[in-house]
Amino acid sequence: MTNETFKLIRLYSGMSQRAFAKHIGVSHGTVSLIEANYRPVSEYVRAKVAEKFDLNDDFLKYIEKYRKLSQV
Repeated sequence: MTNETFKLIRLYSGMSQRAFAKHIGVSHGTVSLIEANYRPVSEYVRAKVAEKFDLNDDFLKYIEKYRKLSQV
């Protein structure tokens, strides 16, 4: 999981960084550092995200749309 995908999961879920951190069981600082590309997404954080979110087709379409828009 890339840092960008991590952030997109949070945005797709409509949560603030604080709410997302609480939901997955990590600190707000961890979320902030990952999203700012100062820290990679660790295996521990990946496992926490996978445990809490169903990354379905709608989410994958959201990522595809985001990437297309960011290339403009």
